[in-house]
Amino acid sequence: MNKQPQSSTDLPENQKPQISILALLIVSLFIGLIAGAGVDKSYILPIVFISAVILISNRNKIANAVQPEKSPQQHIKPAADYYNWPESGQFACIIAAAPRQQVIQQLAQENGINPDDNPVTKTHILKARLITDNSNPFDSDVVHIDIDGRTVYYLSREESRSFRRRLDEKGVSNQIIICNAIISGSSEANNKPLRYTVKLDIEPF
Repeated sequence: MNKQPQSSTDLPENQKPQISILALLIVSLFIGLIAGAGVDKSYILPIVFISAVILISNRNKIANAVQPEKSPQQHIKPAADYYNWPESGQFACIIAAAPRQQVIQQLAQENGINPDDNPVTKTHILKARLITDNSNPFDSDVVHIDIDGRTVYYLSREESRSFRRRLDEKGVSNQIIICNAIISGSSEANNKPLRYTVKLDIEPF
């Protein structure tokens, strides 16, 4: 089996960096030419010789000086993990998201959900993602619920804190929670528009 050449990044940490003597001789010649041209051509060879002696005797120090410092290895945090909430089939957490009615209605239409059907007995099971958002400078307890990449609900502050405590107890506070969800619609009267609700297969907040 052919051995792959070892790259500079794969060198052992205790191996000292080195600069070739040829490279130092070239640098010495360059210094001699510049200095000799500015003073007298007869000084070129002595300057080259002296420069070469100095550079070669200090080549380890020079190599260490030009070697880029190794930054401490950074542990890249993996992408957010997902935790699948245990299924109970109860869909006890009911969300009536008035500000998000249009979004929920669009999701229902895209997934062929008929409001007249009993959503529990049908196979229109969607996946909801409960996402804890720590980036909000005004509220560090934000939790929002997304379905198909669209936010259908923001938990209230009390709900968010209660849900976060539940996540802490399970040891999944830094994970995105996935649970089953169903969408249902109803109207109080025939001339009233449908009001959609989302039911999550998770305990109420």
